[in-house]
Amino acid sequence: MIHAADYRMRADDCARKAAEAKDDYHRKNFQQLAVMWTEMAEKVEGRGLVAHNDIEDALATIESASQIPARGNR
Repeated sequence: MIHAADYRMRADDCARKAAEAKDDYHRKNFQQLAVMWTEMAEKVEGRGLVAHNDIEDALATIESASQIPARGNR
């Protein structure tokens, strides 16, 4: 089982990357990921479990975001 603290660490990491992003495109994507991880933490804290689909959706979002080339590489 993934604990809320794990999700919060991932949210913090994404928030840090958003702050360090060199362009708005990547900044917004990392901000959205930070929100998503925070929501996952809140679900765990509020209900005690996260649906399997929530985890799969989160991983798919992260995977697709990591495959998007930087603007200069498109």
